[in-house]
Amino acid sequence: MKVLIPSFMFSLLLLLSITAAGSIMITAAQHYYFSSDRVMTFLGSLEVEDIEVLAAYNDSRLIEFKQSWLKKSLTDIDWKLCNMLLQRYVMNFQNHARNIIEKCGIKGAVLFQCWVGCSSSMDDLKDLNYKVALDGEDLVSINAGEGVWVAGNSPYSQDVQRIMQNDEVTRLTTITLLTHHCYGLALTFSTAGKEAYSRKIQPQVYITKKLDTFGTEVLCMVTGFYPKPINVSLWKENKMEEVLSTITLPNGDGTYQKTVSTTVNSIEQQSVYCQVEHSSLKEPLIVHLDEINHTPIMLVIGITIAVIVCVVGLVCFLKLSKKRRRYTSIIGLTMDRLSWRRGC
Repeated sequence: MKVLIPSFMFSLLLLLSITAAGSIMITAAQHYYFSSDRVMTFLGSLEVEDIEVLAAYNDSRLIEFKQSWLKKSLTDIDWKLCNMLLQRYVMNFQNHARNIIEKCGIKGAVLFQCWVGCSSSMDDLKDLNYKVALDGEDLVSINAGEGVWVAGNSPYSQDVQRIMQNDEVTRLTTITLLTHHCYGLALTFSTAGKEAYSRKIQPQVYITKKLDTFGTEVLCMVTGFYPKPINVSLWKENKMEEVLSTITLPNGDGTYQKTVSTTVNSIEQQSVYCQVEHSSLKEPLIVHLDEINHTPIMLVIGITIAVIVCVVGLVCFLKLSKKRRRYTSIIGLTMDRLSWRRGC
């Protein structure tokens, strides 16, 4: 085995100019699913900070730009070369992974996952990451500082670590990719995408409550913020409560959301509040439970009810008007009343 899993993203590094700038992190993620009959499905992506900038899918196995500013960093010739390198890399990975599966006696369908990360600053080699997982368990990773592969906690880790460590070409190539080329790519992206990943968007905070069998549940939802790191806490009488928290989830517009909740036995709205700390805020944002955003909600509800009432009223008015025009005689009596008089 010559080369096992050098990230296809690193192929771009040889094609990009290098310009020094602020420190950022880039992360490449690759997923390789092998069915029981060893048919492979591939998915790859590259993120700058937390913005997806590149992707590659199994159907075409071609690199796709997810951000327009990244596309400007490459010429048409570079684009074609990158796609050629990607297809060659995926084919090589497929062959090498099958070799490991066979040598380790791995049965059934399997999923390989690879994470590669580095910083545009070379101050600390700990920022260099190359990890491989098998079916969700750490398989192997490389210690770039010592130049050795480290076994993970998978049942196959020890065998794969020996295979990787004995493959001198793969070991040296992977270290070089991390210490030189990944660093160069991070430097390039630190200037090319600065406007995108350095933006700051303030969060919107909503706090509410509801009764349950254990007391009163207080929820604080924070949404629409960027960048991703945020600290959300619930307080009662100036004491921080233990909370249940969701992970920070992405919104469709590139911002994020997070919700925390706690249950209290008794509650006075003025004593409960949600505190949010975020890089877009000069100071922590505090929203009390008695400051629940009823105004916009009730305004929407009020407007909706008013519109419904108006529509219903208008429909009734039109129906009555139409009926009156249709059944009223020239002397002002309805046809029913005229018929009744004639019947008499």
